[in-house]
Amino acid sequence: MYKLELEGTYYEIGRQIGKALEKVKSYPPKFPQEVLEKSHPYEEVAKKYTPDLLEEFRGLADQLDIDYYVPITLELTPYRFQMTSCLVYAVSGEHTRSGLPILARSHEWKEEEKDNLAVCHTAPKDKLKSLGFTFHWPLVSRYGGMNEAGVALSSASSSFENSGPGIIVNIATRWILDNCRTTQEAVTFLEKMPKVWGETYVIIDKENTIAKVESHAKKTNVTYSKSGFTSNTLHFDTLEMQDLVSQEDRDLFREPFSARQNYLNDWFELNKGNITENMIQDVLKDHVHQMCYHGSIGLEICWSYILTIGKEEALVCAGRPCKNEFEIFKTPY
Repeated sequence: MYKLELEGTYYEIGRQIGKALEKVKSYPPKFPQEVLEKSHPYEEVAKKYTPDLLEEFRGLADQLDIDYYVPITLELTPYRFQMTSCLVYAVSGEHTRSGLPILARSHEWKEEEKDNLAVCHTAPKDKLKSLGFTFHWPLVSRYGGMNEAGVALSSASSSFENSGPGIIVNIATRWILDNCRTTQEAVTFLEKMPKVWGETYVIIDKENTIAKVESHAKKTNVTYSKSGFTSNTLHFDTLEMQDLVSQEDRDLFREPFSARQNYLNDWFELNKGNITENMIQDVLKDHVHQMCYHGSIGLEICWSYILTIGKEEALVCAGRPCKNEFEIFKTPY
């Protein structure tokens, strides 16, 4: 696990990312020419919906003197990504002992990836500062985080079918952290952008507005929490969204992940009004309900984090929470 400090114009941040990648002997990845050409339509979508980030890719490519379409292919398209599983949940401030809203997330992939977790303090010129998370090579990307306006989010994939050119989850998350001051602003962006995969975003802001956004190329379903709690563990919740997913993806990882939802709902009802970060750590360590899963299908927790909006720090655990400690990371604002 390592930390990146990124500040300046998007082009300048790209140069800083390039400098960080200069130390990585395996970078840049090698893509066939036909794959690089497939990235062009994704770049065109990004020009419309996330244009500033293209300047970051240009700075990265210039710093390393590589083909601009190599990092574009790596981070804007699904051609190198493999599926992962995640758990995300949010609790409003009225149900926490501190009175502050909290978002928690565990990322399941390969535990050795914990060494490649990047905690990013990002301050783009004239945009919002944020603390965000990514890993390995994709350093423009974010897979969750919170910004200085008090918006926190992360997501879990619900379908891995490629719907064609759109904004992929890691780029959508980065754009929201840089630009959105409320849950509603983030929802509006997710509703209008074209999608690549089926993804469920959990978003919470300092005003305790919690939204679950089930997004797919064919439909986007938004649910605002009335209870002060929501969670997602890989699958779409609503039947109309499930109908958009192949049977293969519906069956994928159905157990143990589907069992988590009932446990989390029961846990919230039992503890609402008194929830603490320590209690959330205990949930993320739980084996009885397979929250901390490292079982037969080859996935393990590679990192977890707890983001408390209004607190000047985040709790981050590299590796399984059941055997690793949460570290404190200060926010950059």
